[in-house]
Amino acid sequence: MKKIIFAVLLCLPILLLAVDQVTIYNDNFALVRTSLEIKLEKGLQSYLMDDIPSTIEARSVILKPLNGKIEVYSQNYEFDLAGTSQILYKYIGKEVEIITKTDQVFLGELQFNDFNTIGILNINSNKLSLIQYSEIRNINLAELPDNFFLKPTLNWQLNAPKTAKYNIDFSYLCSGMKWDVTYNSVWDETAGELEINSWVTINNETGKAFKDTKLKLIAGDVSKKQIYARGGRSNEVMYSMDAMSAKSPEFDEKAFHDFHMYTLSENVSLNNKQTKQLRLFPTKSVKAKSKYTYQTYSQDVMSKIEFVNSKKDGLGLPLPKGVVKIYKLDSDDDQLEFIGEDDIDHTATDEKVILTTGTAFDLVAKTTVLNSRKITNKVNEKDYSVELKNRSKKSKEIIITHNVNGNWTISNENIPFEKKSAYEIEFSKILKPGEEFKLTWTERISY
Repeated sequence: MKKIIFAVLLCLPILLLAVDQVTIYNDNFALVRTSLEIKLEKGLQSYLMDDIPSTIEARSVILKPLNGKIEVYSQNYEFDLAGTSQILYKYIGKEVEIITKTDQVFLGELQFNDFNTIGILNINSNKLSLIQYSEIRNINLAELPDNFFLKPTLNWQLNAPKTAKYNIDFSYLCSGMKWDVTYNSVWDETAGELEINSWVTINNETGKAFKDTKLKLIAGDVSKKQIYARGGRSNEVMYSMDAMSAKSPEFDEKAFHDFHMYTLSENVSLNNKQTKQLRLFPTKSVKAKSKYTYQTYSQDVMSKIEFVNSKKDGLGLPLPKGVVKIYKLDSDDDQLEFIGEDDIDHTATDEKVILTTGTAFDLVAKTTVLNSRKITNKVNEKDYSVELKNRSKKSKEIIITHNVNGNWTISNENIPFEKKSAYEIEFSKILKPGEEFKLTWTERISY
């Protein structure tokens, strides 16, 4: 059997060189470009390419010869992988030999195979033997059935004009590869600054390792139809951080179509079942301010930090979507403490970012409808009050937001309001330490 296999391998075209380039998108897929140098014989031949992910989208494959007029006749994606149950299924009705742990030998025609039992029809006695899997030591087969592969494989039919080495660009899409960003920030409320550093986290669940590859990341929501790929076996996930060396590789950012592209300055390896972290950009300090908001009828005043993603304020970079983790220094022991986290969407330069850290413990707000009147069948009035209390030792400004419907007018307000949209108004009140204030207004709605 070994001699036969060796002879077959000698007949296959030879892969001399393969270099990968990977572009990863936010939505769990990647574009892989591989430069192949292969040796082909003159004429029509099969080329088996098994250095591919198990999550490849076969319909996305592009094969482009760079030298010589190679003709691509056809491509087959082989994913009927060799395994015990698959092999035995194809052996039903054929002769097999089973040896048990007690050295009992069963030779006969395989009748069925389920999760627990194998059925063998004895070739001499014509009796059916039922053998438990737990009793079996060996299952001997005459040969491996046709069209079985150890790994997912692309089978190309190529026609070469002469025996030579050929360079080919091979590209495809695959699922199981994604990236996101974690922003770690330190909030200095006294200085009004938020110190931000950023980490790209890459997950490779494709079933293939990419060694010493050029890496690009695309930030943005790219339209793509969902493809349910056949996955590989699940293994333990490895974890790697590649930004702790003296000189870390850097990402070069540029606008690309309607998205943003980040290209790593050095090649990187992405092992299968690995989570890798790389620094997106150096630490930045951005001007920021605290903000407290209250939506009428809600239970709590929310604590927020707001900044503008501008170069003037210390940032001014396209920010891919991700999670912002916020810490603050405890001045008593100089230790950082976690104070909250929030998601941000893809954020262009000069856009405002608002991070919610949680609820404000010492700020209290309560909405009450004091009176409700029906003026006509199509006109109603309500008198509102919002009780505000500042139990902290610092002055705090609270932004009160109220939603309105229909054709509305506001009157009798005891502080000015701002119309934010056709359905939203906003009040603002600064409360001194220990101060209480009752905000009131009348709302008339006509339909």
